Amino acid sequence: MNLQVLVPKVLPLREILRYLLASLLHNLSTKSQKLEAAGGDGMKLNLKTGIEHFCIHPGGRAIIDGIGKSLGLSDYDVEPSRMALHRFDNTSNTSAAGFWYVLGYMEAKNRLKKGKRILMSGFGAGFKCNNVVWEVVKDLDDANVWKDCIDSYPPNTLVNPFMEKYSWLNDEILNFDRFDFSQLAA
Repeated sequence: MNLQVLVPKVLPLREILRYLLASLLHNLSTKSQKLEAAGGDGMKLNLKTGIEHFCIHPGGRAIIDGIGKSLGLSDYDVEPSRMALHRFDNTSNTSAAGFWYVLGYMEAKNRLKKGKRILMSGFGAGFKCNNVVWEVVKDLDDANVWKDCIDSYPPNTLVNPFMEKYSWLNDEILNFDRFDFSQLAA
């Protein structure tokens, strides 16, 4: 819903008119036919006509891939979020900072140039969602938190190298937060 307010302010008029015309033609051509399932027609706004970069909350692979797919983004567009998730994970102490790691990745890769726009999409618990568009006011090329490893990103594989050694931490037997309430009544 918040994109409905934001999109007309950032997309060029030609893209909004193209979408409206395509939607109208599609609706006229399918009026006598059975309507397809929701989302099945592939009619989408091309956000890339007004926004050059996308900063998706690196809350998990499913979030990044789902938002990327629904917005029609390429692997290049979602790469910064995937790499921030790969390097910093989404633990409780990085979830809020995740955006800045994504922006830092773009900056270290010299993607952020003056005048370019970035759509930042954040998601919280429940149905919380917010979007903001930033405009780069000067060329950015600092290495920042990525300076020691930016040249090795993106890696050939996204397999976490620590999982082989520390995967036992996810073993079911170590799950301490379970409690069997049925034994309280006994």
